[in-house]
Parts: sequence; C-alpha cells; structure tokens
Amino acid sequence: MSYEKVVTIVTARLASHGLLGKILLPLGPASVLEHVVERAQLMQRADGLLVATTRESADDRIEALCLERGWACRRGADADLLERCWRAASSVQADHIVLLGGDQPFFSWQEADVLIDHHLRQHADVTHNLPTRDSGMPEGTGCAVVRAQALETAFREAGEQLREHPLQYLFERPRRFRIVTRRAPPELARPNYRLGLESASDLERLRRIQCALGDARCIDLAHAVALLDNDAAARSVAM
Repeated sequence: MSYEKVVTIVTARLASHGLLGKILLPLGPASVLEHVVERAQLMQRADGLLVATTRESADDRIEALCLERGWACRRGADADLLERCWRAASSVQADHIVLLGGDQPFFSWQEADVLIDHHLRQHADVTHNLPTRDSGMPEGTGCAVVRAQALETAFREAGEQLREHPLQYLFERPRRFRIVTRRAPPELARPNYRLGLESASDLERLRRIQCALGDARCIDLAHAVALLDNDAAARSVAM
C-alpha cells in the first residue's frame, strides 16, 4: 500500500461578512487563528499544516503572524476559495486535504483524526462532519477531508458560482463523487449549540467558555459541550 500524504489547510482572511478581522481578535491568551492552528497541530493523522490566506494587502498581517509563529503560509485568490485551497494543496503535493476555517477555535482535533481514518479506509472523495450538512456537531466545530484529485476536478470544472466554497461542486454531485458523512458521537451531538464565530455576541460567548474552562490554549470540545450542558445560563446564549 502506497503512502498518502495528508495536509491540513486552515483558510484565513481578515475580510468577513460578519465580524471584521475576527480571526485575529483575542480569545483568552491567544488570537482566534492561533487557537485554530494550535488545535490542528494536535492532530496525529495529518502530516503537515499550512495557512491559506489571500493576496489582499489587509492579509499581510496573517502572513506576518505565520512567519512569527513558524507556520507555512500560502497566498492566493480572495473570493475564489476553491482556487486558493487547490493551489495551497498542490504546492505541498498533498494527496488528501483537511479543510478548516480560521474562525473555528473549538473544532475537535480528535474527531478530525477519526475523519482522516474513515476517509482513507473508505476510499472517499470527501469525508466530513459538517454541522451544515446534518452531522449533528455543534455549529462551528466541523471539518472535512477531501481527496486532492477530487479537489483538482472541482478546481478545473466548477463555474464561478461554485467557487466560494471549496467543496460545493463536489457536494452537488453525489453520484459522481463518494461523499461520506460522519455523525457526531453522543457526547458532541449538540446541533443547537453555537460555537462558531460570526458576530460580537459569538465572540463574547466563546470568551466566556474559554475563561470558565481555565484559559487553556486548547480546550477539548467535549469539555466545552459538558460545560454548556451543565450551565443553563451559558447554554441559553449558546443556542
């Protein structure tokens, strides 16, 4: 069996439809993006990681942070996220790519490892636990693994309207591509909990959780869910 290289790509830019510059805002002792990357670095099944940002001048700050922290960084198209992800993946000759958003500071690195294992065993084109696709995970905590060949096909064939999300072209063709959904395990199956970052109120919620759990750099998602389960006040603002 030949070796297949798995690389995590964290997509990051300062422009946002919601909270402007959210990925560089502080969350406890570090910025949101630092939390995401540090969690991704805990994954055992990925061979490497890079941050994919844009060529916009505003995102010079992201590249500077990557240089400071020693993270690989690739810059590409702004609105065409599909192109940015594909070119980043091809630059490191990845066979499979784990796609993460830079605004997901509570994603589960343990579940990401499980996704990689499932993906490789089932020879899938895409394996995911995305809340937006009925995985049952809390909002803002899912990710996806995609075969590089499938991502290249999308890059070459997708029209302009399908390039803002790197996987949209593939998801819309389930008969052509093998798409596998991993359902959330019982301890994480809280689809009504909001742990993503789109607004100032989301940031305040995440900061409250981070503070309540001791300001650790990498909070286990299961601990955050358990906190919300047992704290009615916190739960009311997370739904």
